[in-house]
Amino acid sequence: MTELEPVMMRERTSTHRELVALSLDYGSLSPLLRTLLTTDGTVTEVLSAFFGEDVGIRVLGQGYRSYEGRGNLELEAELGTRMLDRSIVLYGHTSGTAYAAAFSRIIPSVLPIGMQEALLAEREPLGKLMLEHRLETFKEIVSCGRCRADEAPEFADQCPVALDVPGAAPVVWRTYRVFSQGKAAMSITEIFPERLQ
Repeated sequence: MTELEPVMMRERTSTHRELVALSLDYGSLSPLLRTLLTTDGTVTEVLSAFFGEDVGIRVLGQGYRSYEGRGNLELEAELGTRMLDRSIVLYGHTSGTAYAAAFSRIIPSVLPIGMQEALLAEREPLGKLMLEHRLETFKEIVSCGRCRADEAPEFADQCPVALDVPGAAPVVWRTYRVFSQGKAAMSITEIFPERLQ
């Protein structure tokens, strides 16, 4: 497998598909992976529909911190802004299969109070929470790529365990930001094993 450097996508082209195609051999990906990498809908719903089972989350870690000016510059936050870091695995309720891992940086103050409280309960994926709270959003892909599972952005050596794959297993990933009320509210990196067909 040839590793490709992620392409930072600062200039917006017409579609997410075109953005992803800039940095990945788009045609070599399964139709499911092409859909997951380009959707601006809810990944959990796509996985549930495709695999015919409810998809839930396992929270690997979650905690607050103050923004220090490093990492996730796409959030455009001021120094000291309170952020919530959250890492999860999306898995099938029936099969137990790990479908995706995700790392999110969230600025809670941009979100409705009810959604902030629901995040702390650690029971629902972000996409479902956005639907339940009718959060009007715009999603913008900022980078994507392909790498080994043990080199996955934001997860590194935790990714193989989270996705139940060998360290050398190929994964594809994307990072996008979510805007709400004209403000960047979240930065999300989703990682998918290439075995998904």
